[in-house]
Amino acid sequence: MLDQELLKRLLVISQLGSFAKAAGKLHVSRQALVEQVAALEKQLCFPIFLRTNRGTRLSRAGEIYLQNTMKLEASYDELLRRCRETTEGVQSVTIGSLPNLPGVSLPIICQKFHKYYPGVQLHFRDFSLPLYFEQFQQGLFDVTAEYIMNYYHPACDLEFLPLAKVRQHIGVLRDSPLANKRFIDFPDLRGHPLFMYREGIGRSEDQLRAYILKHEPDISIVDIDSYDNSLLTKCRMSDGVTLLYTTESFPAFRSLPAAWNIPIELGIGYHRNPPPAVSSLLTLAEELFRSGGRDTA
Repeated sequence: MLDQELLKRLLVISQLGSFAKAAGKLHVSRQALVEQVAALEKQLCFPIFLRTNRGTRLSRAGEIYLQNTMKLEASYDELLRRCRETTEGVQSVTIGSLPNLPGVSLPIICQKFHKYYPGVQLHFRDFSLPLYFEQFQQGLFDVTAEYIMNYYHPACDLEFLPLAKVRQHIGVLRDSPLANKRFIDFPDLRGHPLFMYREGIGRSEDQLRAYILKHEPDISIVDIDSYDNSLLTKCRMSDGVTLLYTTESFPAFRSLPAAWNIPIELGIGYHRNPPPAVSSLLTLAEELFRSGGRDTA
């Protein structure tokens, strides 16, 4: 693994765009910093930084290297934490979250679980969708986000506990005429490009896609691979709308319930033969959501 102090120095250089400024902030000599980076670049056989008249910036290879090194460091830290907890007899449950997808059922489960099992530590870690199932199989977390049940997955040891079903939502720009509506129906989508996951990522999305292609040919679908920060800009430039899972997925949009009945099934995933703490969380979740997916106590 990359030395954490060196990783910190690479980050500071990339943020400040200058070896001299970075050296000043880190309280080291510029020459020592230059030599340390040069030694790493020689070892890697590619440049991490590009030096120009305008300053220092990451090369494309440097961007890839730094981003993935940070992910590896985080994974390694998580692995060490879990090993230490096992050695010390500490019980914990790590939940793998997804950015921009606030939970509907899971917050209730975790709140109750913390109340009933105060000695068990709950950890939450964000993972990006492209590597989610791979990181799950690597054991970096015990319980998936509840929306993962809607995705196609290759994880061979993944079991699901169904919890609830929620309605699809459509995110519209807050200054759009559509924002004044109580719900969105298919005629409302005509003339507004619909941004949604490309085919083969989500079951609910694929059901909606199949219906639109067959019955609503005037609706234009725009494929996306992820819900990132550029989505708002893309919708604003094209007067588009986007498929959302909840009313809180993207605060920049007004999220309106869809009129059609294509639900998104929620359910948390877990490894087969889970440890006792995870089994207790699953049992509690099943009790809370056995009668309609809501606990009002």
